[in-house]
Amino acid sequence: MFWDFGDIAVRIELGHCSKTNRDAKTKTLSKHHTPTTKLLSIRKDGQVYRARLIAGNLRSLDTKQLRAEIVGLHSPGNPPLVMFSMRGMDSLASSCLGTFAELSADLERVGGVLVLYNLPKEIAKVLRKTKLDRIIQTAKAHPQAKKRALANGKKNAELAQMSAA
Repeated sequence: MFWDFGDIAVRIELGHCSKTNRDAKTKTLSKHHTPTTKLLSIRKDGQVYRARLIAGNLRSLDTKQLRAEIVGLHSPGNPPLVMFSMRGMDSLASSCLGTFAELSADLERVGGVLVLYNLPKEIAKVLRKTKLDRIIQTAKAHPQAKKRALANGKKNAELAQMSAA
C-alpha cells in the first residue's frame, strides 16, 4: 500500500514500512512518551501507544493527517498496538469513521491493532448501527482497551506471520 500525504509518503507492505522525507519524524522516542504531533498526542503505555486528539475534535479534513500519524508508528517487525481515546467527541463525520475502519484493517494486516475507547454513546450507537463495530475494536475504558490491544495484537501478529510464510 502507498499513501502520499504531501510532505510524507508512506509505503506499507506486510511487516514493512518505509517513509520518505523523514525531516521531523526522526525524533527519538523516550520510554514513556513520543513526540506530540500536529493532530494527536501519543504516549507509549508499555507495548501500546495511547493516542488522543489534541484539539478534541476530528474533521474530515484531518483524516489524511490522522492516517499518517498512526501509520508513522509502524516499524519493521514491530507493528503498532494503538489505543485511541474518543473522550470529549460528540459527533464524528462518516469519512472519519471510514478512516478508522481502514486504519483498523490495515493495522491488522501487518499484525497491529487499533482500539477506540471512551466512546460517547452517540458514536458507539452509530458504530453498532453501521456494523462498523465488527471491524473497529472498541472498549469502554483505558484498562479494557489496553487488554484488548495486547490480546488482539498478539493474535494479529501470528496471523500476519502465517500469511507471510
